Amino acid sequence: MHSARFYAGLLLRRIHWVILLTLLGTAGGLLVARSITPIYEADALLVVEGDSIPDKLATSTVQTDTNAKLQVIRKRVLSRESLLDIAKRMNLYPALRLDSGARDADGVFNALYNSIKIEITGQTKDRRAPEQATFLTVSYVSGRPAQAAQVANELVTRILKEDSDIRTKSARDTLDFFTREADRLSGELSKSSAAILKFKQENGAALPERLNIMRDQAAELQRDQGKLVAQKTALEDQYDKLVRRHELSGDKVDLDAIYPPQLREMAQLSAQQSALQAVLPEGDPKLAALGAQIASLRAKGLPALPKGGDAFDERLRQLEDAIFTADAQVQANRASYDRVQGDIARVPANAATLDALQLDHANLRDQYDKAISARAMATTGDTIESLSKGERLTVIEQAVAPNAPIKPNRKTVTLAGFGAGLMLGLLLVAALALLSPGIRRPEDLTAKLGITAFATLPYVSTAADHAQKRRRLVFSAGAVALALIAVVVLVGVLYKPLDLVF
Repeated sequence: MHSARFYAGLLLRRIHWVILLTLLGTAGGLLVARSITPIYEADALLVVEGDSIPDKLATSTVQTDTNAKLQVIRKRVLSRESLLDIAKRMNLYPALRLDSGARDADGVFNALYNSIKIEITGQTKDRRAPEQATFLTVSYVSGRPAQAAQVANELVTRILKEDSDIRTKSARDTLDFFTREADRLSGELSKSSAAILKFKQENGAALPERLNIMRDQAAELQRDQGKLVAQKTALEDQYDKLVRRHELSGDKVDLDAIYPPQLREMAQLSAQQSALQAVLPEGDPKLAALGAQIASLRAKGLPALPKGGDAFDERLRQLEDAIFTADAQVQANRASYDRVQGDIARVPANAATLDALQLDHANLRDQYDKAISARAMATTGDTIESLSKGERLTVIEQAVAPNAPIKPNRKTVTLAGFGAGLMLGLLLVAALALLSPGIRRPEDLTAKLGITAFATLPYVSTAADHAQKRRRLVFSAGAVALALIAVVVLVGVLYKPLDLVF
């Protein structure tokens, strides 16, 4: 108890040192806080807005995940090329130079990159959690408030441009793709239609849809064949009867004299040519062969019909010409029947080929219809993005020049100076007490000399002691007053006006 009073008395006698050092520490803290270069931070806030047009009415073709898109935008804005362009246009970090005097690109990039902060908030990985708005916070720190706001707003401008470019480019690329795809499929569809048309033209007589007609034709040709054969047989019978009657009358029939072989052959070939021309296409080998034979006979020269013949000769020649015509019709009918049967035999292969062509055509038509539909949707999506009606970034708060720096914390530095001064004052008082060699209380006699005091007499101060005490008091009070005034002045000058403080 006595020790506590003793040390409390020592502290009170030297309290001026504690107050003086505390004030000096506070003043030092103010000066240090003021001497540190202030760092200002400007912030801008953006939000991801959803589609302005409901999806049920019109859908945007830009379906990129919001978080992924923001990550891409962040990487592009913070790329080396982008940051160096910002530093060059806004003349940032002009003091960063190489020994050669050239601009230190690496130093500028690192300094600017470390001064920028772009944060994405509002995203959640839990799909069961309620959907939250997505925000983008853009910050820039600088030694000048105006510059901090300018750079932050420049970053916002670039972010908005990147967002617009991503949306419009994606929509335009989608539209271009489906436009090219629709044009390509249109060309393929035209080629397919032309191939089907060409196949039908080349195989028009043996198409599946004509199968029943061809069967009816084959049956009709078979019926006609019997009629023609019967007609030819009847003509031949007439010819034979006419010859036999003439021979029974006693006249000998000389066929070569009545109808020369060259003329008979020419009549037979001409009848075959006329009959086959009606059923065979132009350029058929059979027609070509008949034409060559006829031309050869004409080139050799044909004799004239014998003169002076009677009605028998004329009738005989007429019947032989009719037989040649009937035989030619029989051959033409047989050729028609063979042709129809050949067309019928080709129908299955033609049907398979035509089905394959039509299936390819149907597939192309389906792809083309889908491409046209997708192109229409892409056109709508491109219009939505060009009018900024899709999901987009919008600015909620532009960056403004901050009024107070974020670094240093001047209050903390000043309080640190105050605490340091207080500790130094207490340490000084303790040091003076511990280092004083004198005996100031009875306990000191016992501790140092081993003597127990019977009584203590108070110290009797002289006039000189009182004068010295007054001088010390005046000096201490003056020093404390000066330190206090200095602290007050420094607060008013370095921190804020005194009328705002008090």
